Amino acid sequence: MEEMQSATNQNNMLSGSIIKPIVNFALPVFFGNLFQQMYNLVDTVIVGRSLGTYALAGVGSTTGLSFLVISLCTGLCNGLSVSVSQKYGAGDTAGLKKNFGNAISLALILFTVITLVSVLLCKPVLILTKTPDDIWDYAYSYIIVILLGVPATAFYNFLASNLRAIGNSKTPVTALVISSFINIGLDILFILVFNMGTAGAAAATVIAQFLSGVFLLTYCRKKVDVLHIGKEELKLSADISGKQISTAFPMALQGIVISIGILIVQTATNGMGSLYVAGSTAGNKLYGVMSAPIDAVCQAMVPFAGQNYGAGNYDRIHQGLKRIMQITWTLTAALIMIAWLLGPLMIGIFIDDGDADVIRYGHQFLLFFVCGYGFLSVQLAFCFVLQGCGFAKYTILSGVLETAGRIMGAVVLTKVLGYTGICLALPLAWIFTSVYLVPVYFRCRRKLKGGKI
Repeated sequence: MEEMQSATNQNNMLSGSIIKPIVNFALPVFFGNLFQQMYNLVDTVIVGRSLGTYALAGVGSTTGLSFLVISLCTGLCNGLSVSVSQKYGAGDTAGLKKNFGNAISLALILFTVITLVSVLLCKPVLILTKTPDDIWDYAYSYIIVILLGVPATAFYNFLASNLRAIGNSKTPVTALVISSFINIGLDILFILVFNMGTAGAAAATVIAQFLSGVFLLTYCRKKVDVLHIGKEELKLSADISGKQISTAFPMALQGIVISIGILIVQTATNGMGSLYVAGSTAGNKLYGVMSAPIDAVCQAMVPFAGQNYGAGNYDRIHQGLKRIMQITWTLTAALIMIAWLLGPLMIGIFIDDGDADVIRYGHQFLLFFVCGYGFLSVQLAFCFVLQGCGFAKYTILSGVLETAGRIMGAVVLTKVLGYTGICLALPLAWIFTSVYLVPVYFRCRRKLKGGKI
């Protein structure tokens, strides 16, 4: 108990200022997200400028499939860590250790299956998403390595999510910073020296993520006593497994449903040709960088809600959500101006020959997305609060609605607006989910305050 109180005092989410613990948590996450996006950006720049537009399009054409697998891993890891966060907030050290050990055993089983299935389905999915013939080899060489590296991705994300569950968002960032530099170095080595092509870019990412997982494992063994477990804690418990799966699967399922929407959008984009794919790939990479502060602030709501739920501080959760909305909508206004003024210049970084069409398509894609960031923040923050409080089952429908928004843009609006429909797909998805999640949150809040949970 003293260990947990000492750790909590480092970033107290249970009392006092609301903004301070959110900012203290979000800043390291932001820099971590930024570094992660930056080395993804470096991947893309090196591929685009050294291997050409078609290689860039090949990597981009796999976005839907890679997002599907990675979001599945992330959703499961975050879901498995929710019970750890709740036990931490309740001050139950023994319960925390049991839940952490059980989550490790579940994760080993789940991610072995995910790796095998995703590798087997790789080629059929590339065919289904209409990957153009002129970029097929680039696409397959890249994505098969990413899929074989799923265990490395899961290794890092599992440890990072459990550290964040107990309020430690700084150490996962340190791991990401280290792995970012490793990734960049390996990109240069594998692509420019060993001529490994797009497979080299993927291998660099996988190796870097594995090493970041090794760093976190070493840190946990040396510094985080509450995560020290023995063989007894690794035994699967039917009761704990049931509770963890009931939280993790809805979070993962939400990611799967969203990924299906992304695959549909990717299919529509692939069907328009390689230049559109290259432009949207560049725009999507910049979208990831620019959304980093929004993501980071909203991610703070998982441990904030989980810990305060465990402590019974329901009103504090609501106050935290209000502060998050104030911060993220202000950030959105600033990011729109940056995308409007500097977008074409930033897109041009990816293309060696400065192809005007690719730059135009990329800027349009980026600008539409950034204009929707306010609704993205609503979706993320309300969803994370519900998941942190154990209401993950209610977020599954939000994934369905997000997919509906993507389909509306990719299938319906493209017939009328062409590429603009693709650009509208994700902002529409965020609007659809926001309209659903806000009233669901207030309904769940009334249940909590009424003691009906």
